[in-house]
Amino acid sequence: MAFLAGHLSRRASGVRQMIEGLSGALANRGMEIKVFGIRDPAWEQDAAEWKGAAAEVLDRFGPAKFGFMPGLGRALRTYDPDLVHLHGIWLYSSLVAAGWAGQKGRALVISPHGMLAPAALSYSPVRKRIVRALFQDRCFARAAGYHATAEAEKGDIRAYVGNVPVAVVPNGVEETSVRLPAFSERSKRVLALGRLHPVKGYERLLRAWAQVEPDFPDWKLEIAGPDPEGHGGELRRLCAELSLVRAIIGPPRYGAQRDELIAGSRLFALPSLSENFALTVPEALVCGTPVLASWGSPWEVLQEKGCGWWVDSNPNALAVALRNAMETPETRLAAMGKVGRVWAIREFGWDALAAQMENFYSKTSKLIYEK
Repeated sequence: MAFLAGHLSRRASGVRQMIEGLSGALANRGMEIKVFGIRDPAWEQDAAEWKGAAAEVLDRFGPAKFGFMPGLGRALRTYDPDLVHLHGIWLYSSLVAAGWAGQKGRALVISPHGMLAPAALSYSPVRKRIVRALFQDRCFARAAGYHATAEAEKGDIRAYVGNVPVAVVPNGVEETSVRLPAFSERSKRVLALGRLHPVKGYERLLRAWAQVEPDFPDWKLEIAGPDPEGHGGELRRLCAELSLVRAIIGPPRYGAQRDELIAGSRLFALPSLSENFALTVPEALVCGTPVLASWGSPWEVLQEKGCGWWVDSNPNALAVALRNAMETPETRLAAMGKVGRVWAIREFGWDALAAQMENFYSKTSKLIYEK
């Protein structure tokens, strides 16, 4: 089988980690699999650390948002997989996937990765209408099934493309290799990690922080992530406008550096307006860090498991939640972190998730064969 993806370097953040983890786990289970993605400068460095299935990167030409890889169709025909799993939509890879499925009559599975959520659809709507008319609708029509990482995303998919087969299989996470310090050694830091984009809700987090910062002089807030569209400048201007003194908009962290930052923090925040999964949540839990997540993410279970909070993403509600979390005794936060770590390692191991996907691939291939 083949995975069709966008960037495979750190530029793709959580999507790259999901593709790497799932493809690697499927390969370890004996499946013949190859990943096709976009070449970029960061890949030259990241390739040495890639743990996924065999990968082939191809040159991209033209606007980044279209992802035009003229060699993709030829590479896919040469590999000749029995099934294609398309990761992401609205890109040239959707056109190639649609053409391949139509010509070969084999199964196509699509992972939208949150791109069909209402909040995500509200960005660049004109471009999406054009792409939909040109080839995306054709790609949807030829898909044998879809992969969602949460029930909410399953609802988004069916609301957009109809009553289609959808497998709900969450993203996985690996055990961290970094040392996990005792909670007393951790910085009194609220950490938010992710792409700097309006849908991530960081503006709301900063406005919430402005309400609590004066009352917690020994705590700080750090927001760190890649900034492909320059949103970080807007967030820094907002920090100045709100006269924040202990709020930092920092650079992205990857691998061990990311885990060390998470493990050295007492709280992790996810204020997103819309998330189909948010891999950073189980990553934080594996590091033993309690999580405060917004209703825009599918993480109500944090409260059920006793390892975090699930709250409204408006600034006032976030401020109340931040205050409650930072006032929680250190011993209680440490206990929450331990509970979350045990649960995340058990729930999101890659091999078990790969087995679920393997079963879904078999079902979708059978559907195509029976047609």
